[in-house]
Amino acid sequence: MNQDNIYRGVPPIQRPAVRDGSAPSGTRFFDPAHVARVVMLRWYTVVLMTILGVVAGFFYVQTAPRKYLAEAELEMNIRRPRVINSDAVFEDYGDSRDEDVIFNTRFAKFRSPAMEELAVQEYFHRFPEDENPSKGIGVGKYELASLIKKVAWWKDPKANIVKVSYTSSNPEFAARLVNVLSECAGMLMMQENQALSDEAVKWLVSQAESQQSSLEEVERQLSKLRADLQLDALQQRKAVLDQALVSDSAERQALISTLASRQTVFDFVKKLQGTDPNLEVLPPGLPKEEQLAELIQTWRNAHEELSLMADRYTELHPDYRQAAEKEARARSRLDQFIDLSAKSVQNEIDLLGQQVGQVDRRIAKMKDELLGLEQELATGMLRVQTLERQRDAADNAYQSTLRRMEEARLSADENMAFTKVIRAAREPRVPVSPKKTRSMVVATFLGCFSGCLLVVSIAFFTDKIVSVNDLRSLGLGILGVVPSQKKVDSRSELATIGLRDKFCPVVEIFAGINALITSDKYVDSTKVLLVGSAMPGEGKTVAACNLAISSALNGRRTLLIDGDLRRPQLVNVFAMEPEQGSLLEWLVKDERTTTFSHLVSGNVIENLDIIASRPLKDINPAELLGRGRIAELVEWAKGSYDRIIIDSPPLGAVGDAQVLANHADAVIVVSRVGMTRRRALQFTLARFHEIDARILGCIANDVPNTLVGMFGGAEGYGYGSHYGHYKSYSES
Repeated sequence: MNQDNIYRGVPPIQRPAVRDGSAPSGTRFFDPAHVARVVMLRWYTVVLMTILGVVAGFFYVQTAPRKYLAEAELEMNIRRPRVINSDAVFEDYGDSRDEDVIFNTRFAKFRSPAMEELAVQEYFHRFPEDENPSKGIGVGKYELASLIKKVAWWKDPKANIVKVSYTSSNPEFAARLVNVLSECAGMLMMQENQALSDEAVKWLVSQAESQQSSLEEVERQLSKLRADLQLDALQQRKAVLDQALVSDSAERQALISTLASRQTVFDFVKKLQGTDPNLEVLPPGLPKEEQLAELIQTWRNAHEELSLMADRYTELHPDYRQAAEKEARARSRLDQFIDLSAKSVQNEIDLLGQQVGQVDRRIAKMKDELLGLEQELATGMLRVQTLERQRDAADNAYQSTLRRMEEARLSADENMAFTKVIRAAREPRVPVSPKKTRSMVVATFLGCFSGCLLVVSIAFFTDKIVSVNDLRSLGLGILGVVPSQKKVDSRSELATIGLRDKFCPVVEIFAGINALITSDKYVDSTKVLLVGSAMPGEGKTVAACNLAISSALNGRRTLLIDGDLRRPQLVNVFAMEPEQGSLLEWLVKDERTTTFSHLVSGNVIENLDIIASRPLKDINPAELLGRGRIAELVEWAKGSYDRIIIDSPPLGAVGDAQVLANHADAVIVVSRVGMTRRRALQFTLARFHEIDARILGCIANDVPNTLVGMFGGAEGYGYGSHYGHYKSYSES
């Protein structure tokens, strides 16, 4: 056998990434790929629901009542009426927004009670026989009014076109009703225009007389007010005060500037008092600047001379005393001059402050007077402007009334029509409902969608593993994918298929798994293998038998132990003698004298021995497994065989497999696609992880050898079906 083909599609052995399974079982249904796999797996349900949908659609198309659509088109004149209500409030021609408002207003009147009343009268005037059931359709006034409410009015947003349509099982009645409503639309507009024009002419005459009187009264009040206020004299007085205020403000600014200058001089003089007058630059404007500078220079010279004497002599020396007296006299003259200068500058500042106060009082008086004038002028102008606005409004209203009165007189003699029929309704011949094509398409889609929804719902609530990818999502490495074998009649035949057909796809897959676990990387850690599953009927016995047969055919001494003491299956798979020892009986009798080899049945094939079991009533296998004799048996088998494979009971049903896993090097989980429940498998993995069992990987069993299986993650495992010519060649 080609080793490349053996390893094809077999992933590396890995341990699940998480102990508690993977994501919650419901989250995978948000995966489009998983939903597609579920739908493809149960395609027959989708097809059945689709067929039911098609049948329902066909039945609806054949039995639904036929509906006929009658339609007419009207053109609306965008010229608005000159008078729009009984109060004779006329509208000028405005922009497009105003036209849209009028258009929508007229359109709304087509569905008003006035329209219904007019249409009922006009219909029975034209077709009086329809009111009699023996001659016409037999419709009453109230029934006709309710049918009129069901008529559809639709306006074209891009043109002044209105469409009138009505759907009925009677095509003749539908056409009649639409045509009557189209004519009544124009009649309703003409009646409204005529009534408005007649009332407006009478009302406008009285309005024009009243508005003329109001205009004359406002003109008289305006003339009297202007004479009483004398606004021109007030304006002249205000101008004189404004000019005087500007002049006084300039004078005040000059005084403030001078006062600031003298204040600066005064501050400088005050600074000289009590300090050393050693400033190099004197500010301008000091009183007797030359004399002050001379006194400062004299004092400085005397001070410098005193400093020289202090360096040469002591204070008791005559020269030092003479220099000190000279410096004191110079300083005294300087201080006297500074005091006189400060008093002189202070007098100037006081005088300037008095002058500024006088100017401020004059300015304040003028401002008060100006404020009074401005208030008087503002009040007067406001009264004048109010009367002027009243006069303008009265004049505009009067002129507008005159123009509209003339328009109303002209429109009263016109027979205006704001709507006209551009396409009358004809009796329809082809029904618009039901639409066969659309109904069948919708029914087919709904049937298909319902089928998909039903399939997904069933898969969600049953919570089954539907593809190989579901096993990968739990963190399991896929050791092999066993395709469905529909030609095999029994479980025993499938469990021993490796003894009869060496080119069978099942044999090829288990040969690949055996080659992987006997490789140098894993051979030392896979001597004792436990084959388990979550629930019964998932194929763990078939997997254990085929793994044992493949191992024996490869020349390795193999022992297959039936660890399912509750429902042992190996005794049914292999032909065993009645006197052959039973594992369960051996555990019950606890015979220490009996050798382990007495339990072994070695008449299957070369290199393959089996320890089987027969069921016993009233025996709890869990108690027997916990006594420790199984550990002794496994230790003996390790020394006698190259590989030990234990067929364990399902862990989801009982806990025996968890006890047996303590004596195994690794665990292989078998899952049957389409049968294994996801939560049960998660529970099984969690139980194995609780005892730190090494999960070697998973064997996906009963995978459809179709596009559904390949789409579900079984790609790369279907090569066995292409090896038929090797079998033919070997047989020949």
